[in-house]
Amino acid sequence: MAVHTLVVGASGILAPLAAMLVATGDDVTGIARTRPAPDGAHTILLDATSVAAVTEAIGKARWDRAVVYAPAVSPESLPTLTRAVGGRVVLIRTSSAADLVHREPAIRPDVLQLGWTTGPDDGTRWHTPEEVSAAALEVLRDGRGRVLGRIRPWEERP
Repeated sequence: MAVHTLVVGASGILAPLAAMLVATGDDVTGIARTRPAPDGAHTILLDATSVAAVTEAIGKARWDRAVVYAPAVSPESLPTLTRAVGGRVVLIRTSSAADLVHREPAIRPDVLQLGWTTGPDDGTRWHTPEEVSAAALEVLRDGRGRVLGRIRPWEERP
């Protein structure tokens, strides 16, 4: 029996993840704002920051697990999405979500905290969709929160 997986951000940064999950046999539904999810995934086009749009679009649909790109949702719509998921919900947070002024970020279970990495010229660069998707898949599999790359020192971000 296929695992039903919801991917929010499936046509952008998480498109590689949606494609990987389809390739391994998951029944994938991708939520995207304007473009369809990769081939083999069902697509729901909507503004996922809107509670009303999310409520209307998903109706009574339910998923076994989900991966959510935090900038694609709002604090108000995220609970609506998570209530439609019976299992793990992985939240991918951008580096701007880490509070680095007061302390090192606390990484909760089921959270992928994005940072940056070293670029080809020894500068810094953001992670590619493929790198983010691979790390998100690890969190989806084991539930251990982690940081992808580094988020300190903030002054060195790309």
